[in-house]
Amino acid sequence: MQATLERLRAQQPQQPQRQAQPTGGRPQGGGNPQGNPNARLSQGETNALVSQIEDCWSVDAGLMGLEQIQIVVRVRMTPDGAVVQVIPTESYSDPRQRAVFETVRRALLSPKCSPLRIPRDKIPVLEASNLRFNPRGLIR
Repeated sequence: MQATLERLRAQQPQQPQRQAQPTGGRPQGGGNPQGNPNARLSQGETNALVSQIEDCWSVDAGLMGLEQIQIVVRVRMTPDGAVVQVIPTESYSDPRQRAVFETVRRALLSPKCSPLRIPRDKIPVLEASNLRFNPRGLIR
């Protein structure tokens, strides 16, 4: 089997690999716009951030269909990690979604949560990320 694979590889014409050409427009996805495109929060940093935000975030447990709602936002922050703007990534037309978005916004802007406790060099990483909020795990 191995000999057959090697023979097939040898028969294939060798073509130089092309580099993907940029198509223009805004980059899609995370990364650090200030330099290192592979920078991300470590698992420990992510867990600490989630824990910090969970302590500030509460939702109305009686809201119908709460388990299906997911809110995705981006944040703008000051150099010390204080959240100054919470930007929804889509328009939430359902009143329940809007209500949950408002709870997310209030939590992120609250003095109890802001500034976010992340390394200052990771602020651009967080600002370039989509933060997903699903209240399902918060209902106690």
